[in-house]
Amino acid sequence: MNSRLTVAAHVLGIIAFTEREQQRATTSDELASSVGTNPVVVRRVLSQLKQAGLVDSRRGVGGGSILARDPREITMRMVYEAVEERDCALIGRHAGCVGENCQVAPVIAEYLDELYADAEEALLRTLSTVTVDSMSRAVMDRVQRRGALHRPSTLQAS
Repeated sequence: MNSRLTVAAHVLGIIAFTEREQQRATTSDELASSVGTNPVVVRRVLSQLKQAGLVDSRRGVGGGSILARDPREITMRMVYEAVEERDCALIGRHAGCVGENCQVAPVIAEYLDELYADAEEALLRTLSTVTVDSMSRAVMDRVQRRGALHRPSTLQAS
């Protein structure tokens, strides 16, 4: 698994927070600063999220990214499906043919494939239960408990 889901979740959490607490859009520069990556990476992820109908953009003064749907309706599974490649296993499988001269190797590969498929399905079920809204609120609760958000009127890059 690559980091696109993590970047996308972070981006959506910040957008949800900014809309809820500051009633404004979030710029890709703000998002990149918070994620700790290049704005080009953020724009690429935003493009995928926009294509999936999860974010939209505003142009001009006060422009930036906004949620295209209610954050209570956007699940992390939807985010995953928006940014990850189709039919791509979360956990790597054997790259090629396992030891042809070994009677055990194909059985191990089969067993691991089944185990990984079960684990992947469990992850996807869990992602289906978490919304961008619940994630954003849980994160902000943790931030406030730690006293890390000194100025509530502005976005603090982490």
